[in-house]
Amino acid sequence: MFLEISSLAGLPAHPLLVHAAVVLVPLAVVALLLTGWKASWRKHYSLPVALLAVAGAAFAFLAKQSGEPIEHSVKRAAEAAGVRARFGEHPEEGDRAFLFALVFALAAVASWAVDRYRERWGLPAWSPMGVYAIGAVIGVAAFATMTLAGHSGAELVWKDVGSFAAGN
Repeated sequence: MFLEISSLAGLPAHPLLVHAAVVLVPLAVVALLLTGWKASWRKHYSLPVALLAVAGAAFAFLAKQSGEPIEHSVKRAAEAAGVRARFGEHPEEGDRAFLFALVFALAAVASWAVDRYRERWGLPAWSPMGVYAIGAVIGVAAFATMTLAGHSGAELVWKDVGSFAAGN
């Protein structure tokens, strides 16, 4: 594991970090969708949108890294209780959500860079709209994967992990 975060100020880190990612990534996607289709809005808002997307990806990474210690401690507690903990697809969905959040952040930064440096780089006039369109598609996927990972995590907390899913 690259980075292990288990607590922040004495509280479990994963729920705190997850909520930041679950809010920031979809917010960045919606911001890109709303501001990117009009050139004057892109010019003014592409940098804040890119920064928001990068922050969302950073929190998605931290959430992913902080989930692994919880997974291990729940498995140990379940084994001590004589049952097997099941996590379903949540760990894989979290990995996927991080990956799409990262790719979306890169697309948002690319959208800002192409809009800002298009003339200096000699890119065609349509390139900012093209990068925006690609970023929008990636953004919708990032929104969807973050929603799925968040939903499966919430189900684990409220249904399965609390009882260690002992065959129910």
